[in-house]
Amino acid sequence: MQKFDPKLKYALAVSGGVDSMVMLHKFATILPRQNFFVVTVNHGIRLEAAADCQFVADYCKELGVECRVVSVDVPTYCQEHKVSIETGARILRYEVFDGLECEYVCLAHNADDNAETVLMHILRGSGAKGASGIREINGKYLRPLLDLMRDEIEQYAKEYGVPYVTDTTNADIKYTRNYIRHKVMPLLEEFNPSAKQNILEFANSIAQDDCYLDVLADISTVQFGQDSARIPVELLARPIPLSYRVLSKVFNRLGVYHDIEKTHYHAILRLSDKDGGKSVNLPHGLVATNDYDCVTIWRNEKKATDDFEIPFAMGKTEMPLGVVEVSSEPIDGALRFDVNKLPENCVFRTKRQGDTFTKFSGGTKSLKKYLIDKKIPKRQRDSLLLLACGSEILIVCGVEISDSVKVDDGGATYYIKIG
Repeated sequence: MQKFDPKLKYALAVSGGVDSMVMLHKFATILPRQNFFVVTVNHGIRLEAAADCQFVADYCKELGVECRVVSVDVPTYCQEHKVSIETGARILRYEVFDGLECEYVCLAHNADDNAETVLMHILRGSGAKGASGIREINGKYLRPLLDLMRDEIEQYAKEYGVPYVTDTTNADIKYTRNYIRHKVMPLLEEFNPSAKQNILEFANSIAQDDCYLDVLADISTVQFGQDSARIPVELLARPIPLSYRVLSKVFNRLGVYHDIEKTHYHAILRLSDKDGGKSVNLPHGLVATNDYDCVTIWRNEKKATDDFEIPFAMGKTEMPLGVVEVSSEPIDGALRFDVNKLPENCVFRTKRQGDTFTKFSGGTKSLKKYLIDKKIPKRQRDSLLLLACGSEILIVCGVEISDSVKVDDGGATYYIKIG
């Protein structure tokens, strides 16, 4: 295994199988106990799963290592979401791993796993990303045993007396990986005894090309916010190998490292050619929306805002959508308006059916049409704070004032800003 930074915290995903138990043993010989802990997941698939988790916990206790046992209900999840047991187990397992507070989560994939993965990806029609196999480091995920073959790991366990359990489902060829491992790979090795090593060399060659293309996929012009990314459409109009890598880097920056597939990339690229406002749903609660000159990827966490009316007032006023400040003194980034032109009964609220707006330069239209012309993303329109009198919108806070409240010579200039 590589050298590990004693300043970092590592989480070890340990199932009780020989690979992960050897990984745990190796960590226990090279790092102080405070630098790592173990997490073992009971997927709720096998009757003996709880016993396996207890086996891991007992060995951790023997080594003086912290162990966290987490249970998830894979069968129920798969039934509710109409996915396979393999897919459901991976999704729930990674949800556990994603939430761990550590610099790296260590997974016990080995070189045999890598060769099998390459074959699986090729058979599924994967591109270079899949054909390059498993990465040793991918975001917060680290695979310290990736250079070791399975027989080398088993030899280590025998030599150092590392205990382990055998997952009975590993022999069940109804699972894709097991079929590749027990049926396909032996046939390939009959044809060519070096088949496994050749697959790995092929994957390494593809990975080198992939790394070069990754360098060319520049995302410096992507604007990242909290759980969002605004991607200029010109980045998605580049050759597909580069535009795919742009999207891959964006998802990684958003903390998403799995479950985004080729079909999702295709959908986003098609979306970039459509009219503004169109959107597609993505895994992990993400949505991609065409925002005219960019595609925005954002997390769909709708926050219900009750319909409200709050009378206009000077100073700072707390709103469901933020704090509004109205002042006679200039405010950076504020809109200017003539306070004397405001009707007495104007209120702060959100948009409603039938609202109209008169642009600063004149010309009245429906508020909906105005916001479309202004290229305000559809998902943001319901959360715009408005100053209104009846159905007439006087100020779209943070955007524009109506021509009816513009400042003329001698007018009473006030400033309004929402923060």
